[in-house]
Amino acid sequence: MDIFDCILIITLILMVLIILYIYKALNHICCYIDEILHGNLNQRIRLQTHISFISRLVVKINALAEKLQKVDVKNKLNEESHKKMISNISHDLRTPLTSILGYMELLMSDSKLQPFEKEKYMKIICDKGNYLYSTLEEFFQLSKIDSNDFKLDINKINICETARKNIISFFNELRSLNIEPELNFQEENIYMNSDEKSLNRIFSNLIGNSLKYAEKATKIGIDINYNENMIFISVWDNGIGIPEDEIDYIFDRLYTVEKSRNSNTKSSGIGLSIVKKLVKSLNGRIDLSSIPLKKTEFKITFKTK
Repeated sequence: MDIFDCILIITLILMVLIILYIYKALNHICCYIDEILHGNLNQRIRLQTHISFISRLVVKINALAEKLQKVDVKNKLNEESHKKMISNISHDLRTPLTSILGYMELLMSDSKLQPFEKEKYMKIICDKGNYLYSTLEEFFQLSKIDSNDFKLDINKINICETARKNIISFFNELRSLNIEPELNFQEENIYMNSDEKSLNRIFSNLIGNSLKYAEKATKIGIDINYNENMIFISVWDNGIGIPEDEIDYIFDRLYTVEKSRNSNTKSSGIGLSIVKKLVKSLNGRIDLSSIPLKKTEFKITFKTK
């Protein structure tokens, strides 16, 4: 056995040990999510690790549990809705975790996998991990708003510039889907007193929502107009649209992916709920209208005085 063979064997052993360690850590997290499912928010994950994505996952899940505890459930939700919310959170976290564990088991147990197959499965694990983290971030933001632990930083904002930056941030996704962005502003620069982080989240969630349901869409646009008392913002697309009987429920935090425009879409179903709460916190109003394959439009109105 030469030196190269020894190095290869040691490398393989280390890879198996790392995968086994990650598998056990994620399994531990899954058990905690089961505790959330049963309404136990007092526990916290106690897991020391130097693996970055697991460490971030643990921090986010613990922070989410802490925020959920602060929500005044009695005033905000009835008991049945609260149970359903906890169930939805647990489901949206457990589903990608279970998938990750399944692919890791396959990597550990099947010694006949080809390198390209291993690379494919590792990419799936990475994608599921990123989705899990973004889902946690959305739940964290929603619970933060609900617990009143959310402070606005009001400043003079160029709303047109904010819209431009957000549409540019989705450039790669728009290009890959062959969707043309369209910006229509009454003036090049329109100013309002608002919270920039909240406006960024509103634009990002609405544009992201349009892209999630971009089937048959060729355009996504943002229109901004104003008069002396109001600013009018429209985020729209010409995709498959939303059935009329679903429009009244689309901002409901409990309106999950199973009921949305496309059940195959990777979505936690709470991004629009965050948008509505942020618009309300900024003393605005949001409405939705949809004509499939013509125009699905989220219309936001802010008072300027």
